[in-house]
Amino acid sequence: MLLRKIPFFLFLLALFFCLHGSVENYGYLFPAEVAQAGAGILLGMAVLLALVFFFSRNFLFASLLVFFISLWYLFFGAIHDLVKTTPFLKLLASYTVLLPVMLLVNIAVAWWLKKNKQLHPKIFLYLNLLFIIFCLADGILLVIKHLNYKQPVAATTLNVDQSKVTAKPNVYFLLFDEYAGYKSLQDSFGFKNDSLYVFLQQQQFNILPVFSNYDFTPYSMSSVLNMQYVAGSHNSQVIAQEDVQQRFGEIRNAQVEAIFKSMGYKTANFSMFDFKGSPALSQTNGLFPIHAALLTHKIFHKRLLKDIGWWFVTGKFQVPFLKKDILYKDDAYNKLVEEKLLQAAAAKGPQPVFTYAHFFLPHGQYCRDSSGNLNAPEKISALSDKPLYLSYLKYTNRVMQRLVTNITAADPAAIIIIMSDHGFYDYKSPGGYHAYNFDNICMVKMPAAKSDTVNLPRSNVNFFRYFFNTAYGQHFPYVTDSTVFIIEENAFKQAHP
Repeated sequence: MLLRKIPFFLFLLALFFCLHGSVENYGYLFPAEVAQAGAGILLGMAVLLALVFFFSRNFLFASLLVFFISLWYLFFGAIHDLVKTTPFLKLLASYTVLLPVMLLVNIAVAWWLKKNKQLHPKIFLYLNLLFIIFCLADGILLVIKHLNYKQPVAATTLNVDQSKVTAKPNVYFLLFDEYAGYKSLQDSFGFKNDSLYVFLQQQQFNILPVFSNYDFTPYSMSSVLNMQYVAGSHNSQVIAQEDVQQRFGEIRNAQVEAIFKSMGYKTANFSMFDFKGSPALSQTNGLFPIHAALLTHKIFHKRLLKDIGWWFVTGKFQVPFLKKDILYKDDAYNKLVEEKLLQAAAAKGPQPVFTYAHFFLPHGQYCRDSSGNLNAPEKISALSDKPLYLSYLKYTNRVMQRLVTNITAADPAAIIIIMSDHGFYDYKSPGGYHAYNFDNICMVKMPAAKSDTVNLPRSNVNFFRYFFNTAYGQHFPYVTDSTVFIIEENAFKQAHP
């Protein structure tokens, strides 16, 4: 009987891992990403199987040992979460305890399998049948998800009066994550950001008196790009990973991008968010698991690097290439966004372009100081360190001024929008809330549009309503301005337990 001799369960384990992750994250994974992750898992298991077989010369033993190792490796995050949340297992939660225990368990399993060769065919049969059932069950669930899935979209739709659109300049939307507004910098940091404001006013920017509606990036960007508040029955005080994914789905189907498309614009997307037909520049980021990371962020080496990666980037155990990859990946991303943005500004084409560039600036990690020098590893993660944040903000000012200067030189008729999704929010205030969380920046340069100084927006959710009214002659009504305090710790714990 083949089920007693052939380790179908190795392939089925990889298939189950991909199916189960796809069911949990349906609508947020591309099939190609799932297939690539599955192929990588199968390749890793094949290499490990060859190595174990080379030393043991026993195919059944090698297959079972590789299965056991692969099982805990792939589902390590779930195991670790269970250990941390089970009272009588909490003593094992520390890596200094858990890793040696797992090593001993592996040795014990290998010894047991070696001593009980007569049981191998029965275990083969059991595992093959078990994972056939698991895969069929998840396959059925995936079909049900597909049949019942509804794309996250805005609750209401705003339609453009195309007859009012007389000019179509290129539009550059530059989002600087966690850039604090003038008042909070002055009041809480003792810093007057006058030099930036003077520079932008000299460049014909209007400084708009807006505040952010949410203090959490996915919520803020969903509301900005859909020009309305986040709908649904979520509890803003208990945000789960599913809520965050819903926001990513709303951004993928954003009204703002759809309106630009309806006016004949193409999209250049240099952000961490997908638009429909225009994928994100970054397939990974340090804030939220997206794309394939939704599937793989809990496997052993990913969880290990997330939790104790600092062991390998500082001190005597540091590994140089890991240090650069782990600590300064946001800096590399920011550099790539700037490079792509300036290339887009220099490119000339017959079709107008809406460019969205999202910088992790001055959002922590605080990779650089005000002069642009890389900060020491032990500094960059001190997110509540105000001097470090302020220094990074000053560096951000230099980046911002450089971008404005270069875009204006390459594309003088362009509209340039500078905004932050929220202000600085690591004030360590009682209850985790501070009104300055919502103090952000919003400036816009519209060379060919008549400035409207009367009907100014008061918050981010109304900015693009104001923008389309002013630049394209529309008459979108404003929504009520308000703030929603989001407690995102639960979502982060689920994303990065």
